Amino acid sequence: MAFSSLVRLTLSIALISSFVLDVICFTPLPRFAQTSAFIGNKIYYMGGVVPLPEPIISDFFYLDTSVLSSTDSTTLPWTELTGIDNLFTSSGTAVAGGANKDLFILFGGNMTPAENSSLVIVYNTNNNTWSKPVISAPQGEPARKRKTQAVVDSAGKMYIFGGSTSPEPDISLVNDMFILDTINWSWSTGTQDGAPDARSDFSATILSNGFIVYIGGSNINNRYVPMSQINMYDTNSAAWVDKEATGEIPSPRGGHSAVLTSDERIIIYGGAVSISADGKYTASSPDLAILDTTNNNFVWSQPKASGTAPPQIAYHSASLVGDYMIVSFGNITNKGSSPDVYALDTKDKGYKWITSINTNTLPGTNSGKSSNVGLIAGLSVGGIVVLILLGGGLFWFYRNKKVMEEVIETPGEFTDAGFNRRYESMNSATTSQISHDFSRHSTSANTESDPSREFHPSYSHNFPVQHDPEIDDDDDKEFRVLPKELQPEYLEKKFNNNDNI
Repeated sequence: MAFSSLVRLTLSIALISSFVLDVICFTPLPRFAQTSAFIGNKIYYMGGVVPLPEPIISDFFYLDTSVLSSTDSTTLPWTELTGIDNLFTSSGTAVAGGANKDLFILFGGNMTPAENSSLVIVYNTNNNTWSKPVISAPQGEPARKRKTQAVVDSAGKMYIFGGSTSPEPDISLVNDMFILDTINWSWSTGTQDGAPDARSDFSATILSNGFIVYIGGSNINNRYVPMSQINMYDTNSAAWVDKEATGEIPSPRGGHSAVLTSDERIIIYGGAVSISADGKYTASSPDLAILDTTNNNFVWSQPKASGTAPPQIAYHSASLVGDYMIVSFGNITNKGSSPDVYALDTKDKGYKWITSINTNTLPGTNSGKSSNVGLIAGLSVGGIVVLILLGGGLFWFYRNKKVMEEVIETPGEFTDAGFNRRYESMNSATTSQISHDFSRHSTSANTESDPSREFHPSYSHNFPVQHDPEIDDDDDKEFRVLPKELQPEYLEKKFNNNDNI
């Protein structure tokens, strides 16, 4: 029973260790046009375009930034989650919504199969469940949009402007504004008075004063919006405001990313333009540009970041984690998808691409809080060690159990096997060279007078051969001498009189 229990325990630990290793070893495929949102201390990603026969993928996973100590692809703390109904999606937009900003809210994008698609899909990061909320729409709901960028304000309202309402190559752009209340689940519309031209592939960033800043993108016939032209939507008054930026104006672009620092700088990265007939893209220049919004006049600058920069990419993800802009995935211009993650240190306006991160400077981390990755890694290493120890213990237990089963005999009962093992070493040097006729042996007066000389045919080969000196050579009889502990007198004293011999 103990043996079978040990086997079951070992198999259980093996399965757990296998599961833990699968979690730790998850590595997402290269991709671009994925959807992402920064929630808590994790960046959640969904779908995207991958270099496979089925170009749109359905996976869902996150990067735990609380333990992001390096951008080395072999050590990134990825965790794979469960997607929804094998739903494949790309070119959508997502925000951290809900009353506590703990909901991953996906809107629009390309989705297949059609029967599983929905305008809005929600993942609850607390209980790890998917849902398709029922949303009231007294003013109507928007059409499915692609290549737009949504933002969410402090009240949980998700603002969705522009985008394309049809898949490529039949692009149909819009310039409407829809607002989704992610707490009460209702649609409303924003004003179109003074709205900019219809466009897609722009970036959207909401400032602390409630102004949404729209930068770049392309409009009808692939005309790219000048980067000096800044369009803003005031969420307080539901009004559009235009502003002309000055300074070092970067080149036009679409598919770029934008993040907002704590001191109201908008950092954009990447992007490209498609102006050739063959559909190839040209990377925009420079990759990195900063829009200072701290005063009434918005000013562009083009800092020269130190360190090793990412390749020229577009349709990637970017999130600001503390002072670090985390850039992930994307389409390397005309060279395919990227699997990599990069980090830009933006502290004190000193821009530097880094590969190592001090986790103590990341938000949401402290010495008293253990991370999932740390826990999983610990469980994995511990599980492997325990598995090895149990494996060794199992081998030892089985080996010794087998020996004990063979050696241990019932008190008072002696077997050939028991004698064979007990005196194997004594017998090996003598009996291997002796062969005799057992028929010659018989119980005689000589042997009867000495119990230790009792002849046991079935045991005779276990004990050394001796010759009785009292018998002449002609009539000599071989006999085996029982060891002391097997002699009747000894056993009688030991078992009947309980003497300590």
